Amino acid sequence: MRALVDVGRKRSLFYVTGAEAAKWGLAHESDVRVRFGCEVATATVLVRQEGDGVRMSPMLRARLYFPNSYRGKLVYHANRGELQVGPLIGLLTVAASGQEGTHDASLFRGLWREGMALGAMVYAFAPHDVDWSQRLVRGWVERRGGAERMVLPLPDVIYNRVPNRSLERTLHYRRFLRQLAEVKHTYMFNPRFFDKWQVHRWLSAMQESRQYLPETRLLASVRDMERILLRHGQAYVKPLGGSLGKGIVRVARGREGGYTVSYRLGERNLEHLHANFAEAAADVYLAKHRRRYLVQQGVTIARYHGRVFDVRVTLHRNGQGDWEVVGPAAKVAAVGAVTTHVHSGGRVYPLKKVLREVFPRDDSAVYERVLEASTKIARAIEKASHLPLGELGLDLGLTPQGEVHLFEVNARPGRMVFAPVWAKRDGRRSLHYICAFAHYVAGFGPIS
Repeated sequence: MRALVDVGRKRSLFYVTGAEAAKWGLAHESDVRVRFGCEVATATVLVRQEGDGVRMSPMLRARLYFPNSYRGKLVYHANRGELQVGPLIGLLTVAASGQEGTHDASLFRGLWREGMALGAMVYAFAPHDVDWSQRLVRGWVERRGGAERMVLPLPDVIYNRVPNRSLERTLHYRRFLRQLAEVKHTYMFNPRFFDKWQVHRWLSAMQESRQYLPETRLLASVRDMERILLRHGQAYVKPLGGSLGKGIVRVARGREGGYTVSYRLGERNLEHLHANFAEAAADVYLAKHRRRYLVQQGVTIARYHGRVFDVRVTLHRNGQGDWEVVGPAAKVAAVGAVTTHVHSGGRVYPLKKVLREVFPRDDSAVYERVLEASTKIARAIEKASHLPLGELGLDLGLTPQGEVHLFEVNARPGRMVFAPVWAKRDGRRSLHYICAFAHYVAGFGPIS
């Protein structure tokens, strides 16, 4: 054994069992390509009758930047004569402000645990951590004492959690995407935030999803808002690229004339009354900050204890690549709030609990309707967008009759719905599906 170790310090060796060699058609002392993430090296195959867990010689580990503490899984791709060890998963984020570590340390720790349970290695990195000349990453890995830096190859799969559109628009990030597009063996899902109008166009074109869409127009002039108000009595004016409910304005016609304009300014929920449409339209234009907006039909939605609520449905593609609903929740608006977002004072409750109280006679049917609509919408977006997608967050509204309407689709849904104690199990399921899907698309096979 010492002789093998000494040889392994000078040669790139990969050890397989006799059964593996027979299955894959690998001869003793033959050469084979070995891949870890995007790093590839040629190694000599050594066949041993029984494996002891050690796969690579020290030289091969060094050439592949393969950590000593990691074992990983092994697959053989006969079509390209290549052994692949991994999977290696990268969490793309940004550095934490003013300190060492990642922007979302709790998400990273959770993904690390779930990844290790599946035999995967997860590391976190920011766009500026990549050395494109060598295609290596100075990423963060989890250790018992906390996160630490390690040089690793570009991963098999990137889970994109860059937290906002401002960072996504930077020259550095756009350059990162251009360079990543030249890398053959890295799959990045959810590559960019959605534009609300583009999402509406995608779903309008798909028969299975258009039934859930409120009437929606690009806000080119006040006429567009006026038409929606005349038909439906209320409208929501939304920035095409907004998130967390920021910039949304609600306009409603009063029963006895006049208009109400509601929006959030800083930490305050504001409501203004106007005698006529011209005054209301002027108020809306003052509130919307010169960005591009759309105007959407306001839907009369059901109430929970006198407060409006909508439904957040998080969907993930699972270890077979199929869409799964995880932890649907009811978001209940604060008094006077324009939206149900937690950042605007909203609260999160288990969806089934809310439905039992709001729809006591057919809560199960309404719940199933939500699941069916969510899955149809996710499949429609994936089909129409042609984007590599692994997760989505849908905001749905329920009418007093239990009909489902789609309000918004989020490409990188927030995880606040998994924060309550009762949602922790769903939070873990969510992380499991992220890693299981990465395992699947990296080529390591399906996971049930």
